[in-house]
Amino acid sequence: MARPIKHDRAQLLDTATALFWEKGYRGVSIKDLVKETGVLAGSLYSSYGSKDGVFVECIHRYSEMCAPMYLAAEQVESPLGQIEKLFEEVLEDATSEGGWRGCFVVNSLLEVAPDKPEIAETLKRYVEHAERWIAERLQQARERGELKAEIPIDEVAANLFGIALAVRVKSRAGESAERISSFAHSMLKSLLDVWKA
Repeated sequence: MARPIKHDRAQLLDTATALFWEKGYRGVSIKDLVKETGVLAGSLYSSYGSKDGVFVECIHRYSEMCAPMYLAAEQVESPLGQIEKLFEEVLEDATSEGGWRGCFVVNSLLEVAPDKPEIAETLKRYVEHAERWIAERLQQARERGELKAEIPIDEVAANLFGIALAVRVKSRAGESAERISSFAHSMLKSLLDVWKA
């Protein structure tokens, strides 16, 4: 009979996510995880299978950390307003004190995928979820007559999410909050205004 897991899973994943976020996937070993989390290697392997398994769970944990931004956006009545609010949330986070770390998902896409299939698939699902959220708001805006009927929703959604990723990259590159904000608002306006009814 398997022995019960005695560590605090949420605390472990918070610590591991912070460590991977700071040092990257390749910069963290199981030994580092043991040292930082206080959980023995045997327990890590038993619970997550491998370092890759821990990393995949950290991606899920990061997704949970991002959820409040989406919830805040969903409080806005207008579908386009929800998209704009999400961008404001992303901007605020990216230009905050810890924004220099960039986006955990973007960093991971650049460093790990596609040579780690399980990780790459998990990251792909995160991106698809984000793009789908945007696409749903664009669809709602079209149905309400706020956007033209011919708008290519999936393409615009992918481009909008691309702007959000670029914001994270610019933050990690050390650009000023003013430059990042100007870039984001300009790109958002140029993508949406052309399709407004």
